[in-house]
Amino acid sequence: MNNKVQSAGDKKPMTNKEKLHSAIILKNPYNNDTWDEYYISKGYKKFEGGEPLWLQVLVLTFFLVLCAGGGAVCGIITAKEFGDDSPWYTNLTKPSWNPPSSLFGPVWSVLYILMAIAAYFVWRSTGFCRQPLPLIVFFTQLAFNFAWTFIFGLAHELLGAFIEIVLLWLLIVLTMILFYRVKWWIPILLLPYLAWVTFASCLNYALYDLNPDNGEGYSQRD
Repeated sequence: MNNKVQSAGDKKPMTNKEKLHSAIILKNPYNNDTWDEYYISKGYKKFEGGEPLWLQVLVLTFFLVLCAGGGAVCGIITAKEFGDDSPWYTNLTKPSWNPPSSLFGPVWSVLYILMAIAAYFVWRSTGFCRQPLPLIVFFTQLAFNFAWTFIFGLAHELLGAFIEIVLLWLLIVLTMILFYRVKWWIPILLLPYLAWVTFASCLNYALYDLNPDNGEGYSQRD
């Protein structure tokens, strides 16, 4: 018989498909080049750049409406609780470096647009289902972002708002890490957002420190 028994030390060379699968499982599940090669090897069309223009426009519009539109709705609901029109906010004791109220609206508008664009580019690489984790974390941090407005503005809970914004900061960092694993340059779009939330966290704590009663005593002040 010509059959030879393979020794225990012999290793069968891995096929290209097996190598790709190992790279996905063991190396980096968010390596898009590896994913694309693996899916192409299985007969699937490469996702990125293959979606029709109408779908790209639709998804970009979705992210813009969700981020900028959601932020605008939160701003409208809490409009009387922020800025010069709010007796509560006006009478809070503020640090000397507190920015003017008119600055917040334009800054958040730009940040929400940058968030939407970053999420759109992640979607172009991952879709909503193929690699869902980056966008799941993105949507989670966005929910925390919107929630802070109500905790601070409507509930007037300065300490609660500070705790929440610290959690938001951590979620933003996690989002940036996951976005980096999709495309290295996408988190750059979120750097202004992280910087502003860092500043807002410091400001939130300063307001709590200067107003331990959450500013609820403003009605007795002249």
